Amino acid sequence: MASSQFVPKVKLFQQLDEIVRNQETGFLTILTDSNRSVLLRFSTGRLTRLHCRSKEAGEAIQVLAECALVKYTYASAPEDSEPELMPAESFLQLIDPGGSHFNVDSDTPFVSSSNISASDPVKAQLLEIATEYIGIVAEMIVDEAFEASDDVGRVIDYIGNAIPDVNQSKAFRRAALEHFTSFNI
Repeated sequence: MASSQFVPKVKLFQQLDEIVRNQETGFLTILTDSNRSVLLRFSTGRLTRLHCRSKEAGEAIQVLAECALVKYTYASAPEDSEPELMPAESFLQLIDPGGSHFNVDSDTPFVSSSNISASDPVKAQLLEIATEYIGIVAEMIVDEAFEASDDVGRVIDYIGNAIPDVNQSKAFRRAALEHFTSFNI
């Protein structure tokens, strides 16, 4: 489907639902009302790539979560051998934090502070935020934090406590809490 005019984001959710449900393979190019573009790559209904200007998944998720109107185009493509970036259901929850526009099955696991696996997008987002403040050691610290607890608030505290510079620690905590306010931690 292609849309030449901006449409409410709910139309995008319907398109995403169709792609996942029908296990389609292709590219979904999205332009937001704030003039930001995002490219999503699906392979047999699995999200395998996610691109935005900064090439960081977190920015693409934020851009889509904050917009109200979108233009988008979907084009079929050959299957992709890339592994799944994140479960499509988790991605949809992240771009629609209130869940008001996307109807998921009741047995779909929602991202919550008490249900975090190693491949969860929450961990990926915390790693991305922590890397900004502590560099390459962030991966080790984030892994340790998730080994110590599965509660997002405690994980943020663990990472914040591991940052030696007080100002950097405070800045990390602010950025992480701002990013995860929809999780009620």
